[in-house]
Amino acid sequence: MMLVCRSWHQVIADTPAFWKFVWIGAGTGPQDVEGGRLKGLLRRSGQLPLSVMIAPELINRTERFHTVPDALQDQLQRVGTLSMVKTNSKISMENMPSADDIQQLLQHPLPSLERLNVGAFQICWTEDWPIHRLQIMVDSPQLQELSCHYHFIFPTSPLHLISISLISVNPSSLAPDSIELPLLLDLRLARCELATLLSAFVTPSLRRLFVDEDVSPSPTPPSLRPYPNLEELQWTDRGPDPVFSAFLPLCPNLIRYSNYQVGDEENIKFKYIDTPAIILSMLPGKSGENDGPRAGSWPKLEEVLLDVGQCDDVSALIEAIPSIQRIRILQNFTTRSDEEARAREIMLLPSLRKMVDIAFWLDPWGSNLGMHFERTEGA
Repeated sequence: MMLVCRSWHQVIADTPAFWKFVWIGAGTGPQDVEGGRLKGLLRRSGQLPLSVMIAPELINRTERFHTVPDALQDQLQRVGTLSMVKTNSKISMENMPSADDIQQLLQHPLPSLERLNVGAFQICWTEDWPIHRLQIMVDSPQLQELSCHYHFIFPTSPLHLISISLISVNPSSLAPDSIELPLLLDLRLARCELATLLSAFVTPSLRRLFVDEDVSPSPTPPSLRPYPNLEELQWTDRGPDPVFSAFLPLCPNLIRYSNYQVGDEENIKFKYIDTPAIILSMLPGKSGENDGPRAGSWPKLEEVLLDVGQCDDVSALIEAIPSIQRIRILQNFTTRSDEEARAREIMLLPSLRKMVDIAFWLDPWGSNLGMHFERTEGA
């Protein structure tokens, strides 16, 4: 826009709001040129909160990475959003920053930081840092949203966190053993050590939990705290899971449960699912490795979403949990059965639909569409 005319150029140059987003790694000049460019951008932003994005692989480690803390040092108190995300997967590790480089940047206080996003970039190994995962505590007392992929970068004072997303993050140690997160509302864990993290996090206000995969399943149930305010649980069903079995009875006010990640339906490999949903074995009167919670454990549960199932499963859920109003099944198990089994499903469905709203695949609630025996037949 600055190239439209001189007037536009002057207006944009003098308007701080146009300069509060800073992308470090966009330039290709030598160190002094990059430093001057960054300082010029920062001056034009006035005193507005800064949104800083760092592309580590685009900053030559040996020549220019220390330009980042040098340029930001006097402005770190204004950084409200900080993202470190690799934008080019083809860049070799030789050009990636080292652990010392990242630590030098994050050792400074970040008093206004509210959002921190750390991508899955790899660091350059050194003799002093032979591992390739970072584990750093940062001084950011106002942090509200944290997303870490691969590296565990966490605030020393997490009291204001309301959202955490950890992907492939497995901290070697958590100190202290329990981390108070009084305001946390959303927690997403994927490919993490669930027992370690869930045992450490104290989350009395948690509303929504999303669990995709446990990389190190615990052989025994962990010691967990109650989750009195949890309303939505999406926990990918991988079969018998002591952590899930210990967790589910601790959610008395659960409203919505899904045994897959909503929005990821197209990527579910149904041909590898050969057992019923684990929650069915936890219903009263069902046999399993645990005694299961009492029916009153989920008196507010209204919606259940299952990757696979059949009408008998729907009937069991309705009988055990009278509060259920909606049940979705992505694929009917009788897809793999004979015509007689399919006919029985079709016969049972109308009577069950008089009790609850039943939807298949991605059909809308209340549509009362026919049963989809094959996933590709969905609406």
